[in-house]
Amino acid sequence: MPPRKLLAAAALLAAHTASSALELLVPAYFYPSSNPSLSYWDELTAAAATGVKITAIINPNNGVGAASNSDYVAAVNTFRAAGGKVLGYAYTCYGGALCSPGLPSTKTAADVVAEAAQYANWYGVDGLFMDEMSNQLSDLPYYTTLAAQLRTAHPAWQLVGNPGTSTPAEYLTTADTLVTFERGSASYTGAATQPWMATANPSQQAHLHYNVSTAAQMQTLLTEAVARRAGYIYITDDRYVPGDPTATNPWDSLPGYWLEEVAAVRAANVVSAVPEPSTYALMLLGITALWARSRKLAKPR
Repeated sequence: MPPRKLLAAAALLAAHTASSALELLVPAYFYPSSNPSLSYWDELTAAAATGVKITAIINPNNGVGAASNSDYVAAVNTFRAAGGKVLGYAYTCYGGALCSPGLPSTKTAADVVAEAAQYANWYGVDGLFMDEMSNQLSDLPYYTTLAAQLRTAHPAWQLVGNPGTSTPAEYLTTADTLVTFERGSASYTGAATQPWMATANPSQQAHLHYNVSTAAQMQTLLTEAVARRAGYIYITDDRYVPGDPTATNPWDSLPGYWLEEVAAVRAANVVSAVPEPSTYALMLLGITALWARSRKLAKPR
């Protein structure tokens, strides 16, 4: 085997070890104020500029809204220029027919596709966040149809679906990433799982946690999320407490420990980018075997 092919094989092996980098998936349901001291979007942009991978979800008006918003356009453009990615928010009514009170009674796949087109035209997003996603097999045809239409219209997009809990493996065909945990808890205790989740490619899973009071609790959850093969994570001390009018939206601010969370994700990726000694040994053995084989074949008979 020529030396260049040996190098290519080594590069593939090295790339494999870094294929599960941890990323932040931030439900950025806060308005991009023009005052930097009031805008969480500026903090998102500053973090993205350091090289940490961040995907932010925009939600102008419980969806794309009736018209383009110049403040969101500016925030999205600045954030993407810093290296961040942006998804548009769209609710899907748990298969189209279980919409929340105050919303239209149904939402077809065609409705979602039309909303996605507006996100593309107004904000130039990188994908779609499909909220209120069912995890029932009876609703699978709705999401299969929706995914096919979105991928045809926007083949480069990332599709993220949010059942918020364990989901049958059949749903893996409907999105690139599934949110399999969305919880107001500082622990994973009692969280439901599916067999595929234990061996999934980390890019297929996202975990979102709110009501997490301290940076220490955040760090513990982040470590466990990596162990549970989640490639996307977001943890916040923002609160949602049913019946409490002061805690109605857990995604309307960044956590008080935002900088610590960014640093923790960066540190996790530094660790994951360095193969374990056993991985190094396997890489070296494989490359050595390829080199020896190439030398043997090159000898005259």
